[in-house]
Amino acid sequence: MDYLLGIFSFALFVFCIVHAIRNDRAFPWIFVLIFLPGIGSLFYLFLEIVPGLGNARQMRALKYGAIKISHRDRDLKAALSEVKLIGSVNAKRKLADIYVLRGEYDDAIKLLQSALTGVHDEDPALQFALARALVASEDGAGAQAVLDKLQASNSKFVSADAHLFYARALELQGKDHEAMQEYEKLVRYYPGEEARCRYALLLQKTGNIKRSNEVYSEIIELIKSAPSHYRGAQSQWRQIAQQNLRSSR
Repeated sequence: MDYLLGIFSFALFVFCIVHAIRNDRAFPWIFVLIFLPGIGSLFYLFLEIVPGLGNARQMRALKYGAIKISHRDRDLKAALSEVKLIGSVNAKRKLADIYVLRGEYDDAIKLLQSALTGVHDEDPALQFALARALVASEDGAGAQAVLDKLQASNSKFVSADAHLFYARALELQGKDHEAMQEYEKLVRYYPGEEARCRYALLLQKTGNIKRSNEVYSEIIELIKSAPSHYRGAQSQWRQIAQQNLRSSR
């Protein structure tokens, strides 16, 4: 045991010496490492190396965030150019989607409303995109009106996401009973856990804690027993379910 400890202590000493020299920290650490064997290495490890590991993670996170922002800006510029050069309905819808992802809901709404004219007045893809932007901006009444028009003008249009936005639009207006009915229908066929989670959140908000806890537990168990790709895709809703299940007990 003492033999292994001695090897580890010597290896750590050498590592700290090399690290100090390579990172321009030789003075005064070389003296500390040499004249305080063992404990000097531990001092160096916890004062110089461990904080650096945290900084490295922070730098990687900042770098990743910067790359994401750069990609978003690049996508925005490309979409703006496409709208300017081509001006097609699809180009405007793509640009509106980017605006929504960036949180620039007013720009998305104005662009989609300008596209919903003439022969495209009842375009289901544009209407759906507009409803999505209106829900994101928390304009429940506006979103409900658009979705009602979408259903009236395109009776064959079927979309689980459109149904979810309709339920959310009702909830945004305080129409909790109607929203509850829509969520109850949604959870039977919606692909994913978002509808089930929003249903549980509304149950909790309206005071039905017992039932909301049951639904939160269902979400957690369903995701836990699902394949890895599903667990990854639904991790946001599992986290919300776990947090609210704990807080409501």
